[in-house]
Parts: sequence; C-alpha cells; structure tokens
Amino acid sequence: MSLAEVRKSKGLTVAQMAVSTGLTVAELLAIEQGRQTPRLCVAQKWANALGLTFEEFSRHYYEKADPAQLLACAED
Repeated sequence: MSLAEVRKSKGLTVAQMAVSTGLTVAELLAIEQGRQTPRLCVAQKWANALGLTFEEFSRHYYEKADPAQLLACAED
C-alpha cells in the first residue's frame, strides 16, 4: 500500500497531511509519488500523523519510490 493509499484510508486530505508534516502540498505529493526523499524528521512526523511506526512508514514509502530497497532488506 502506498503512502497516498494509507493517508486516504485514514481519511486525511493532502492539505491536512501537509499541515501535519510542515510541507507544502507540492512537496508532500512529490514524496508520496517517490520523486523526493523526506528528511528524517519529516518522515517521523508523517509516520506519527498516520499512526505508523517509522519502519512501517519506510516500507510504504519505498514501495513506491524504490521497490528494490524492500527486496534488499528482505534478503538480509
């Protein structure tokens, strides 16, 4: 499930999520689409807003941004 799908399942709009993370809507969408990597502090705020652990956030992010990262982690 992508970050956008998780956000939507929690009933949060892009604008609400942007406020929660301190990002602009454009920055938030770039991260959701895997075109931009979030700073660590932003990723933690994002995870908190969605009720996720940092590890869960990372898995949802890399599913879209770089699926090969998930495969590499699974092999370790």
